[in-house]
Amino acid sequence: MKARFQIGAIFLGVTLVAGCTNQVEEDQVDNTTEESEDTFETSYPLERSDALGRDVIIEEEPKSIVSLIPSNTEIIYALDADEGLVGRSEFDDYPTEVLDVESIGGMEFDVEKIIELEPDLILAHQSGAAQAEHAFEQLDQAGYPVFIVEDAQTIEAVYETIEEIGELLNKQAIAQEVVEEMANQFQELAEITQKEQDDQRTVWIEISAQPIFVAGTQTFLDELLSVGYAQNAADDQEGWVELSEEIGITYDPDVIISTYDGSELIKDRPAWDRVKAVEEDRVFDIDANLVSRPGPRLAEGAWQLAELVYPEDFE
Repeated sequence: MKARFQIGAIFLGVTLVAGCTNQVEEDQVDNTTEESEDTFETSYPLERSDALGRDVIIEEEPKSIVSLIPSNTEIIYALDADEGLVGRSEFDDYPTEVLDVESIGGMEFDVEKIIELEPDLILAHQSGAAQAEHAFEQLDQAGYPVFIVEDAQTIEAVYETIEEIGELLNKQAIAQEVVEEMANQFQELAEITQKEQDDQRTVWIEISAQPIFVAGTQTFLDELLSVGYAQNAADDQEGWVELSEEIGITYDPDVIISTYDGSELIKDRPAWDRVKAVEEDRVFDIDANLVSRPGPRLAEGAWQLAELVYPEDFE
């Protein structure tokens, strides 16, 4: 686990004696202020181990960045570092201005195009590292540092990712602000939806229809439900699991949420009209990017989930 950057509030008391000026005390105040500001500055060259344990050296503050996955790109924008973004994946779609940035391809990205962009830093992701190993070696040999970001699976790990990228890009102070804002949003949501366990609704979150895949425990979706005081209907499963229509009926959830615009398809399934969520017209769609990308918009995703599950709490 990466160390969390903490904001320390420094309170300085300066006693002024009438008619006298203590220059030594003023100098001490100035020095302390400078030191507190320096704690948010990255010292280069910077050497850090990435998600695969590779030692990556960044010689100076990156002025040009290539991002190979949407979550990294969204973090770059949240850190106000997008002026340096010169390349992005073809899957990037948020914020909309990212579409004006040069695309370097998808899962099989164009190594030559990346080299043409001459980036100071390439931000990759652990989830795609295995199949891109040879490409990373080419980029390393060409002198372009590749930092592989950990595949965060919890909200806390997302915080650490944001802070880690903040350090790499010399944006620590903003990274801390982003993390604190996310934490505040989760806390505010929990205060709105707080319920005893017996009053919590069960939620079936479906990410695919053919075959049916649902979110079990040890997933972002499970944690986001917990933040909003809802229970995962598939809490007896772990990870992303395939289940049949017949088995799905037995879970009889209070609410069904689709991440692939499949609400109408779900309601039309034979025999699912006996499922409580279908009977009570509580089958909804949600933007998958909000609840699956490990980045700053997870808090927004948690709010949208909660509003679908407990609309009466937000009237």
